[in-house]
Amino acid sequence: MKKLPLAAVGGISVICLFNATALFAEETDTLDDIVVTADRKARTVDETLAPVTIITRQDIERYQASDMADVLRRVPGINIRNSGGTGQITSLSLRGTNSTHILVLIDGVKVGSATAGLTSFEHLPLGQVERIEIVRGPRSSLYGSEAIGGVIQIFTRKGGKGFQPEINLGVGSHNQKKADINLAGGDQTTWYNLNLDREETDGINACSNTSICFAAPTETDPDGYQRTSTSLRFGHRFASKTEVEIAALQAKGNVEYDGSFQDQSDFLQQANSLRLQQQLGDRALLTARLGQSKDNLDSFKGGVASSNFNTRRDTASVQADIQTSPDGNLTLGADKQTDKISSDTAYTQTSRQNTGIFANYQHSLGATDIEASLRQDDNGQFGKHTSGGLAVGHELPNNMRVKASYGKAFRAPSFNELYYPFGGGNPDLKPEASQNQEIGLQGKYSAGTWEVNVFDNQINDMISGWPALNTDKASIQGVEAIATSRVANWDVSTNLTLQDAQDSTTGKQLRYRPEQILNMDADRKFGKLGVGASIHAESTRYDDAANATKLPGYGTLDLRASYKPAKDWTIGAKLGNVLDKQYETNLGYRQDGINGLVTVTYAPQ
Repeated sequence: MKKLPLAAVGGISVICLFNATALFAEETDTLDDIVVTADRKARTVDETLAPVTIITRQDIERYQASDMADVLRRVPGINIRNSGGTGQITSLSLRGTNSTHILVLIDGVKVGSATAGLTSFEHLPLGQVERIEIVRGPRSSLYGSEAIGGVIQIFTRKGGKGFQPEINLGVGSHNQKKADINLAGGDQTTWYNLNLDREETDGINACSNTSICFAAPTETDPDGYQRTSTSLRFGHRFASKTEVEIAALQAKGNVEYDGSFQDQSDFLQQANSLRLQQQLGDRALLTARLGQSKDNLDSFKGGVASSNFNTRRDTASVQADIQTSPDGNLTLGADKQTDKISSDTAYTQTSRQNTGIFANYQHSLGATDIEASLRQDDNGQFGKHTSGGLAVGHELPNNMRVKASYGKAFRAPSFNELYYPFGGGNPDLKPEASQNQEIGLQGKYSAGTWEVNVFDNQINDMISGWPALNTDKASIQGVEAIATSRVANWDVSTNLTLQDAQDSTTGKQLRYRPEQILNMDADRKFGKLGVGASIHAESTRYDDAANATKLPGYGTLDLRASYKPAKDWTIGAKLGNVLDKQYETNLGYRQDGINGLVTVTYAPQ
């Protein structure tokens, strides 16, 4: 049977999603969400021309999410690869791009390992998160290297609405214990938030195939995890329209795993920032930011030190947002990043710098919005690189809007890809470069929203394999269909991603890219009782570049309930993988079967 083109399938999919929810939909009030990541400044979701997903604190609590991966897997276009449960290595692919193609920020500070080129999502504590913004599609024209697939920005909890203490306790499967204390307060001019978080679990036996995990056959014990984290955020707005804010987050702990060379690691994740903001008259806003992030990993075998990799990233930026006319806005900025690594592994290079300047202009012409952006990066290793983007949006009748965009992006190779001395580094690597074009249609109706996006991303000199090599070209096409609605008092959200990610040289599918990803969430309130369910499904994918080893598709069902016995108390219960599906997202590493978590929250009003 001949396959339908992705665009046609996507159009059919979104129509089905829209019609299914609209048929029994009920009218509901909606407020415009504010997003800052898409354009490096505050705009409503309706104003931005990029596909954006926002996850709020209320969403995290409603999902009763177990970790960052449990939250992010609900986002259109994201599939997750995990090496065996809580605290194990977790990587994300967004719209079929590499896991290294996602730029990650915490409170405006770039985070991640400069050696591996990845962010350790598995160690980021959910208890300290206020909201997450995910921008899908290239953003190098504003942020520089890495933003080929998109940008994920995590905002820590802020405070500012009077004193609001909160205590959360939880127990779950595999002797899991969770506790966090959050103290928030302030008013319209001063705000603060302090959070302390602790989690530990015996875990599961992560390895299902000892030859793949490089583990001894006798390593059948559970692989435990423990993490302690803290965060602080404090800010003040002066009468002179000057705003100062500091933010700090740290997570440290230990994770066990199976392996012949290493079997546990101590980790440290840290992100600190100082932000100074000054309003200049009625039409200009100046923002300066200093940031520092750390990613440290010390590994052991049988309690004996085996290796250590430490990354420190120092960043500085200045940005001016100017209203040039009633319908025009201009953003000008510059930033500098210095990466430094230290390790007992002998890298031939241990530091590099990148300086970037950028501009973004937005103009409204009645029903049509236009946005153009341009950035030039000067990298100490690879020289200058220019990225640009252009987007147009037009309002249609019946609360619909059509959008089209084109963007260039790039990524500089990581230190491991360039200089790892034991057979993996390739100093002749070139930066990856991409060209993405897409078109989208979105709409609102009385009970919800719907959206469909069709994208085509061509990546030149894509880095893959070990040792790392520049493949000639990768071609990724895809469709996202998204719908939200209220049906019979149920809040329902659904998204479907269809993607075709190929190595253009060989015609083979890129590793670990499922062609279909489906997410469904449904929640309802019955007075003091709330209930919900989540479905996540992914099709088959390949483990190797030759497409010889196939990893089966899978689907999971989660159920949850919450109850408020009193105004200040909430009891939550969640059953994950209710059908006890046995599956793997990374070949040789098992995922948890049916599991449970019970939580108690005290939050005096």
